[in-house]
Amino acid sequence: MSGSVRNVTLTNCTFLGGASLYVVGWRSDPPAGERFDVLISGLESRFGGGVLVANRFPPGSRVTVVDSVLIAEKRVAYGDAYDLGDESACLVVYSVNLTGSVLTIARTHVAAVFRDAVGVLVVGGVTLQSRGALYLDGLLVQTALGLCVSVEGGVVASGGSVVAFVDSEFLLCKHAVSVRGAVSVWGSAVAFVRSEFSSAEDYAVAFYSTVSLVGGSMLLAKGNVHDGVLREMLYAAGAVTAVGSTLSFVRNRALLPRMLSLS
Repeated sequence: MSGSVRNVTLTNCTFLGGASLYVVGWRSDPPAGERFDVLISGLESRFGGGVLVANRFPPGSRVTVVDSVLIAEKRVAYGDAYDLGDESACLVVYSVNLTGSVLTIARTHVAAVFRDAVGVLVVGGVTLQSRGALYLDGLLVQTALGLCVSVEGGVVASGGSVVAFVDSEFLLCKHAVSVRGAVSVWGSAVAFVRSEFSSAEDYAVAFYSTVSLVGGSMLLAKGNVHDGVLREMLYAAGAVTAVGSTLSFVRNRALLPRMLSLS
């Protein structure tokens, strides 16, 4: 393809026999002056395949997975180039750098029913800079008491970037969102908005390492619904630091009177 803007569109496809889709950017700095728009719409995978998005994309790029169905009854096998070890998921975000670019997963049904199931796996760390964004919008994620969204590396967001979980439903899981790495946010936001956390065995959202908010950053939980009776909606095992920043809990509904548990 030639030109400064490259468009790739894949619509209304059915994957059979464990086939998977790879959307792979650059391992090092992408070419200057180019922009990529990747749209995956109407993808249906019910036979053990998945989607993997990896690496870096040029500023101004957009990668979108929308109106799709990803269902796995057994572990999804991805290529050896991606060192996932024993981990597997219907959708994998692998070592992604979003500098001025946007990754959106929207209006998609994800169901993982294998042992130690994970619906969406974010591994190798996520870096967002210069208004980069990661949106999970309008998802329905179900697991067999596994993890709906598992973030195994650190999250670094700066320069007006956003990580947002919006209008989504997370069902039958241990955690809706589990974050194992450190979260460092400078002048950016992490948001959970109008989502439903249903039948979670443990905390709905769990941060197992440190959370640091600096320079006008925000951790926002607004308009969510949590039906847990034993655990709070949010849990932080490590230190939570907010310097010139905000922790905001607005109009959430839960059966427990307390929304946040700090170790």
